[in-house]
Amino acid sequence: MKYWLVLITILIALSSCSKTEPILKIGLVADPQYADKPTKGNRYYSESLLKLEEAIDTFNYENIDFVQNLGDIIDVEWASYDAIMPIYQKLKPGIENYQLLGNHDFSIDTTRMKNLLEKLSMPNYYYSYVKNGWRFIVLDATDYSYFSNSLHNYDTNQIDSYYENTMEKSNQYRWNSAIGMEQQKWLEKQLDSAKTLDQKVILFSHLPVRPKGDIHNLWNDYEIISLIENSSNVVAFINGHNHSGDYIFKNGVHYITLFGMVDTMISSYGILEIYQDSLVLNGYGNQKQMVLNIGNDD
Repeated sequence: MKYWLVLITILIALSSCSKTEPILKIGLVADPQYADKPTKGNRYYSESLLKLEEAIDTFNYENIDFVQNLGDIIDVEWASYDAIMPIYQKLKPGIENYQLLGNHDFSIDTTRMKNLLEKLSMPNYYYSYVKNGWRFIVLDATDYSYFSNSLHNYDTNQIDSYYENTMEKSNQYRWNSAIGMEQQKWLEKQLDSAKTLDQKVILFSHLPVRPKGDIHNLWNDYEIISLIENSSNVVAFINGHNHSGDYIFKNGVHYITLFGMVDTMISSYGILEIYQDSLVLNGYGNQKQMVLNIGNDD
């Protein structure tokens, strides 16, 4: 009799642990690349409207805390924003929506580029926010690039320098880009501030920085990696751009590339659950499931 009582007690305890509420639940969307044009190859441009609506319905049902988009909400044309952005208004009241810029977001008339922040309700090109003791840093991976310079008007010699540093490297493509020194200094201050306040950090970007040698990486991936991996409180770096998705764990940081929403007939998005000792990425459609330890080698 005592044995059964002990067994029941253990089962109740285990059940209680399995139902631990996450610290945060985050909806993640990468690369919808919506456009009113026919499917090409495995890119179902026009169907991204329905796929995003499905994701928003799921986010509402799961009572997530906020949505973070990872760039390339459109493929081409300013009018595409008018079709896809209203879908985010279907989020339940209280669920905030955060955007960042991808390379395709600049496939518009250059005169419209100055209106991008307003159209996407972004506070700045790069920014951060804090939720439940966690700091989320949103990077502008399109900072120094050929496609965005009509907006920023940087010295083209600086852009050329970043690009030429990738000579004979796999990421030497003009649809990639670099994060400049001003943003790097801001990032370093953000990481230092988070460490002082004992906040764990997750970074969001359109372009990846790992794995090493990936064709989609930032032109100056090595500079950003150095900042990230020298900061002990960074837990994850999450990005889009590589529609095939990817994952690598390196020097204490989980590098997660979300599968592109545009590249599937069904859909692809995720809900990231943050726990004290782990991250759980619940994948929908083509997005893979992941359970990742915090602070330990996987």
